[in-house]
Amino acid sequence: MSAAPGAASIEAYATHDEIDGVPQPFVTPQLFGHGQAFGEMLEARRSGRMHHAWLLQGPAGIGKATAAFCFARLLSGAATREEPEATIGFRSDDPVFRQIAIGSLPGLIHVTRPPVERGTGFRTQITVEEVRRLGRFFHATASGEGWRIAIVDPADDLNRSAANALLKLLEEPPARSLFLLVNHTPGRLLPTIRSRCRLARFEELSGDELTRVLAAFGHPLDPDDAGTIVRAAEGSVRRALMLAANGGVEIGRTLETLLSAGELDVNGLQALLDQLTGRGREASFELFLSLLLDRVARESHRRLEGADIGAAAAFAELWQAESRRLGEGAAFNLDRKQMAMTTASRYFALKAALERRRSRDEALALGD
Repeated sequence: MSAAPGAASIEAYATHDEIDGVPQPFVTPQLFGHGQAFGEMLEARRSGRMHHAWLLQGPAGIGKATAAFCFARLLSGAATREEPEATIGFRSDDPVFRQIAIGSLPGLIHVTRPPVERGTGFRTQITVEEVRRLGRFFHATASGEGWRIAIVDPADDLNRSAANALLKLLEEPPARSLFLLVNHTPGRLLPTIRSRCRLARFEELSGDELTRVLAAFGHPLDPDDAGTIVRAAEGSVRRALMLAANGGVEIGRTLETLLSAGELDVNGLQALLDQLTGRGREASFELFLSLLLDRVARESHRRLEGADIGAAAAFAELWQAESRRLGEGAAFNLDRKQMAMTTASRYFALKAALERRRSRDEALALGD
């Protein structure tokens, strides 16, 4: 896992969603964007009308968990610092910051998917045992302003028993308790949990915000390269950092050259895939697939802007079918290179079929 700027010396604890090149939220000393949502939380603190539970809702990877840890730092007395382009920043040498980063602050608990009991890896859900830890935690001594803070990250991962156990705590919250629930998909939560939380809606970051984030984390982009990363990131800080740290610019350039040709360069694509399917290149291969599907989607948009409704629909259908097929292939551990080759082949086959149709229509028009 990559460390955040200014936090390189901190040995952070392991979590289920670690990605090389992407710092975890609890070691990230600044929050970029989300001024409105985070501002609502700050105003509640200033006014003294703090709700006991907040639902930080929005697409995955855009900074909701980072915002939750930033808010927890404020309430726990961490020292802030001036960050001209960030919504808020903290001194990473501050004792509270470091305690949170290593999971040792008495007044904060991070509830997430736990490690498996045997072997390596993590559970696929947040279990009821993890939520029951909160009962013991809330009897401990508070810190900072007297708050005891629980970050559930993400609440989407709660299994049914865990969700019901959390609901009981939300119905009768302990004094000076604060629940910060990170939520990617509203439908994954019990309606009764949602109804007991104050909503803070987080939106995808703009292209300019993502560019500033990348520069702050040591990935400044040339203007010609920024578009590739920003489009593929789809407003997600996490995804943008993953792209930048795993060769996203270089992969994007090579793929763009291959897909812009008149016909599929099988040897060239095969050589690229050989590089991306080696040991330790999983993130790079996933990036390649994202960029490949992004190219199909952009072709649909381009045709739509050109008023070619039929071609736009055809590329949209191809995107939908290949997205589903690639997802199923990953689930069943099918040959990744062959799956990618097939998607590229179908892209070129559709382009060729549409070109033949256009030529035929033009010939018929001339005949008339």
